[in-house]
Amino acid sequence: MWCAALRVVAADSGGAILGEDMEPLQVVATVAVLVEPPYRTPSALLAERAFCPVEDGYSLLVRELELCARLLDDVGADVIHFDMSMRGTPLDQLSISDVARLPEAARKKMAKVLPKLIFLASRLRASKGIRALALGKESLPVRIAELSCAAHSLLFSAERALEEGREILLGLPVSCELYPSRGLVIARSLMPSEHDVLGYAEDRGCLLGSVEVVEVPNPVARRFRMVMIRPR
Repeated sequence: MWCAALRVVAADSGGAILGEDMEPLQVVATVAVLVEPPYRTPSALLAERAFCPVEDGYSLLVRELELCARLLDDVGADVIHFDMSMRGTPLDQLSISDVARLPEAARKKMAKVLPKLIFLASRLRASKGIRALALGKESLPVRIAELSCAAHSLLFSAERALEEGREILLGLPVSCELYPSRGLVIARSLMPSEHDVLGYAEDRGCLLGSVEVVEVPNPVARRFRMVMIRPR
């Protein structure tokens, strides 16, 4: 007898606007995904522009959980994999002492958002019976959300380049590359064990037809690639 298939909702924030020194300035996108067997690509997703300063990135954790809740309203799932590495502890059971091991600067930022995360996770468990597990990058669905962020970051950055009439340099998440083609952007993992894992974004506004896109390795960060985007 087959076991019931696990349906997972996960989210991530990613893609980075890079400065001239290749340092990240802004986080571009937040994406929530539904992942179900065979766990290779999203079955459904929601995406939002972020363009959040990197130093305020912890605030995006709240947005990620809120976006997971919105996706759950549409598709339902069995569990949430949350992008926080806490050995899979349920998010509603975390406390300030659980983040004590973080560096001081990170601990202070996390302390500001943790009560909101605990509240949201508790509400989700009470209303939908779904736990949010703090698995972080150990979760494959979180990785698929990360790849989907890469794909959406290209579209959101292309939109920004057209709005501002200038070139934008976009940093991609670790070990991935993009394949824009015919109304779709595919982000494929370059990790050997993830050769068939991908995220995607639909280019419904045909944005990529209005920009030039060149993807190259990031010269100051191994295993990372970046994309130069400019209006045609």
